[in-house]
Amino acid sequence: MQEPSCGGAGTGVAQSEGVARGKTAWTAGMARFARDARGSTAIEYALIGSLIFLAAAGSMRIYANRMGGIYNQINAAVGQTN
Repeated sequence: MQEPSCGGAGTGVAQSEGVARGKTAWTAGMARFARDARGSTAIEYALIGSLIFLAAAGSMRIYANRMGGIYNQINAAVGQTN
């Protein structure tokens, strides 16, 4: 059994109103997102943490590059005594 229809009358109006409402809702949502400052502290802490991590990883890499030769010399000296 088929449902009664208007032969498509009015469907174009409903779609254009939906697009207009969607754009307005999207704009309002973006404005609300721009005003919201609740997550700014978390973002700041994440940025500070990432900078600390990069500094630590970089300094460990430099340390390993410079100290590798010294550790090899110690290993060779210990290996000769045995």
